[in-house]
Amino acid sequence: MDCPWCGCGWLFTCITCRKAFTFAEAVELDSTWEQLAKEDLLGRWHEEPSKEDIASWVTAMQEILADIVAGQTYLIIDGSIFPVTATDVAFDGWHAHHEFSVPPQVGALTDKNSLNSQLGNREYWTATAHPQEAE
Repeated sequence: MDCPWCGCGWLFTCITCRKAFTFAEAVELDSTWEQLAKEDLLGRWHEEPSKEDIASWVTAMQEILADIVAGQTYLIIDGSIFPVTATDVAFDGWHAHHEFSVPPQVGALTDKNSLNSQLGNREYWTATAHPQEAE
């Protein structure tokens, strides 16, 4: 993520259609982790992924999705997934440190400016970036 404010730091991307979504409902699929990895990486890179890339994707996704429950709705921020009911969220993501009483995606349901002032704002991400990534 070199520009997480563009949406890559807070939107889900559909493996099939590549559209971005603010929220996602967890569902069980009749696919292997490797099949999903290949489909996602091929869609992103437009070239056949290596076995190492597939294995790395599977390991990362299994870690990220470890606590996900089918049927629940989630949001993503900086490599971490939370239920939409999450409150008082504080964590260190891949790019930055975050603290929210209510995740901005949920806040945007009643205040459209919450996404622009936080997750869609480059200054927010640079101000909260981990020290080695600060500009």
